[in-house]
Amino acid sequence: MKKILLSLGIMLGLFMGHAQAPEKMSYQAIMRNGTGQLLVNQNIAVKVSVLQGSPAGTLVYSERLTGLTNANGLISMEIGTGTVLSGTFSTINWPSGSYYLKTETDPAGGTNYTIAGTSQLLSVPYALYAKSAGGTGGNFTIPYTNTVNNASTLFSLINDGDGTSVEGINNTTTSSIAPVRGIVNSTTPGGFSSAVRGINNGTGGLGIGVWGSQAGSGWGVYGVTATGLGVYGNSSASGTGVYANSNTGTGLTATSNNGIAASMSIFNNANNNNVLNANTLGNGTVINVSSSGNGAGVFSSTGSGFAVHGITSAQTSAGIIGDNNGAGEAVVGRTTSDIAGAVVGRNDGGGYGVRGFVATNTTGTAVGVLGQVGLNNSKGRAGRFENLNAANELNNVFEVETNGNGNIPDNTQGNAASFLVDNTNSVGAAVRGEVNTIFGNFGAAAVFGVSSGTGGRAGLFYASNPSGNGAALISLTDGNGNAITANAGKDGNGVETNIDGAGNALYAWVPTFATGRAGKFNIFNDTNTSDVITVTTVGNGTAGNFKVDRVTGTSPAVKGEVNSQFANFGTAGIYGISSGTGGFAGLFHASNPAGNGPALIAIAEGNGNGITANAANTGDGVEATVDGTGSAIYGWVPNFGTGRAGRFTNFNTANTQTVLDVRNDGTGSAAVIDHRGASGNILVMRNVGTNVARINKSGMGFFNGGTQNSGADVAEAFDVEGLTSDYEPGDILIISTDSDRTVEKSSKPYSTLVAGVYATKPGVLLTEENIDSELIGKVPMGVIGVIPTKVCLEGGKIKRGDLLVTSSLSGTAMKANPKKVKIGQVIGKALQDYDQNSVGKIKVLVNIK
Repeated sequence: MKKILLSLGIMLGLFMGHAQAPEKMSYQAIMRNGTGQLLVNQNIAVKVSVLQGSPAGTLVYSERLTGLTNANGLISMEIGTGTVLSGTFSTINWPSGSYYLKTETDPAGGTNYTIAGTSQLLSVPYALYAKSAGGTGGNFTIPYTNTVNNASTLFSLINDGDGTSVEGINNTTTSSIAPVRGIVNSTTPGGFSSAVRGINNGTGGLGIGVWGSQAGSGWGVYGVTATGLGVYGNSSASGTGVYANSNTGTGLTATSNNGIAASMSIFNNANNNNVLNANTLGNGTVINVSSSGNGAGVFSSTGSGFAVHGITSAQTSAGIIGDNNGAGEAVVGRTTSDIAGAVVGRNDGGGYGVRGFVATNTTGTAVGVLGQVGLNNSKGRAGRFENLNAANELNNVFEVETNGNGNIPDNTQGNAASFLVDNTNSVGAAVRGEVNTIFGNFGAAAVFGVSSGTGGRAGLFYASNPSGNGAALISLTDGNGNAITANAGKDGNGVETNIDGAGNALYAWVPTFATGRAGKFNIFNDTNTSDVITVTTVGNGTAGNFKVDRVTGTSPAVKGEVNSQFANFGTAGIYGISSGTGGFAGLFHASNPAGNGPALIAIAEGNGNGITANAANTGDGVEATVDGTGSAIYGWVPNFGTGRAGRFTNFNTANTQTVLDVRNDGTGSAAVIDHRGASGNILVMRNVGTNVARINKSGMGFFNGGTQNSGADVAEAFDVEGLTSDYEPGDILIISTDSDRTVEKSSKPYSTLVAGVYATKPGVLLTEENIDSELIGKVPMGVIGVIPTKVCLEGGKIKRGDLLVTSSLSGTAMKANPKKVKIGQVIGKALQDYDQNSVGKIKVLVNIK
């Protein structure tokens, strides 16, 4: 529902009718919606309530009014003519107190009142007031309230005698009563407006403008204000604005709960008088200031003078002394200046500018001088010592000296000086030393540590937290000098480093942006026969571990170089020795399973071998294995080379071992020779330098001494009708009449289509397929040679030398009748007798005729 705004307040008027007092009041309002638009020609319902005493006071009357807004959004109604909801309008006692009118509006004309407003009836119509008062309006009765608008004094009493012009007396015991009260009701009155004003036109010295007295221990004059002045006293000439006096009590007491108890100021910058003068003729304290809270006892500030200036001429006293009998500070100096000191100790003689000492404490908890920074999030230095005289060479700028014995159990105590940054998130230094000089003389150092006794250390850096990761010492240089230069003048080590945990005794590294070395070791004495580096371990770890940790790197992890004309044993760029019963003199491991780089590359730019390997005992000169699909040994000649990819030679005539032994326990080929050149043979075999056998590039074999095969027949691979699993060695095969170059089992006697026998072990297998073909779907059909063949007694008992032909049994031969045999029916001759009733196998010299 739209929000309705009342843009015109209640207009109350008087309706005169007949000779009687009216019983109604007029009410007008302009209705607008939430966006400020007028609601014109719209039914409106208003609930009117009269409340007594306050905006939330007692309900004395209420009614419901309805009306129609006009073209300007104005609605006019008469209070007292609506539907009564509570009370009687005519019986309201208007003079009995203040009344408020509450309106609740429903812009739809119903009873869903969505907007409410309450306003005080500041002026009740005269006729209603008079009716309630019961008179004509001229009587003056108590209580009496009236409101007029007049610029002159409304009530004036002048007394030319000695009596009081106006007197207010109240005999009750109620709190906060006032026999006479003056009220300025406006919230924005004019300047110097006063609720009560006392004027004394006398010019004598004892006149009083306002006199307040109180017989007990209360207040003679009490002034209250929210943000102004409770009591204001002003002297327009040389008098005293406020004068406070007491015979035995306190002349002036100022207190405040949350504000300032007293404030004294001079606003004239040409006034050189003191803001406050305090004097005493006795021996008491001139100003006694105490604070039971956290505030300052005395707070003083100045522009260019002294905030506090204390002077004394006695040696036994002090210009300023601060005593602390508790846990606070005796004297604290504070400054917000960028150049001045909060506390300055100045010495114009030969004494101390500032002296802090521990006088009586023997427990070790006292501090002579304590400088602090960081309180209240402050920043700066806790202490600073400067020498501003460049010619001052007599003394150190800062000296710390102790003749104590130190503390062996706790090295944090008993030191000449101790510096601590006690912040786990800090990046500051406990000690920072800096020297700015062009000289590199001995002692010209940011930190100069000297051990002048027979023991002790010139410097000790100790990272004492077992769970810490910070370095005990970091040395950096942004110039060309060394970050650390260490020299042992006698037999000690230049640098000795050890490790108790799992870290590195020495860890040298170069950051990502640098181009230097992580380490370099030189011996410049050519008569020195010591090792440049000696690395020894008695553990199971690696004596030396070198790594180039860069996937695009091209540098070696270890580079060994020897520049010598001799090839003596041990004169090597890298010399590896295995002196135990196990171990390797050298191990190269390409550990990344996805890597393509070789584990070892050996290159000889001269006439020497890339690798020379020798086993002096029963081991192999070179043993190479492969766990994957690569080659255990892969020898190759690049496209510009003219040498051999491999050569195996035995120069010992008494050696009966095989020069080359190839073994394969898998299912692949034991050896593959691939000739990809334009000409030449695939394989040449020689006897004392003369060729005796070869296989040319097309795969044809040439053998000077002939060939010998272990098989008993010559067979050729043929396709079969049906599945090859239905065929087995010894079956008689005939030419199929349904498919080209296909055979099947015989099933009729004396078949002229007989072609051969399913060979058991052919010595030569012929095929039109490539030699790489697996011959799937084909069977080896023997056409000539000795072949185990299936036979039966369908033609009678078989004797050696009998001719054999097909029988009526599938794939089976029988003895032929020579009188019935025709050309093309004979399978071959039996080489064995057969007289069994069942089908069996005998060896047959197959030769189809």
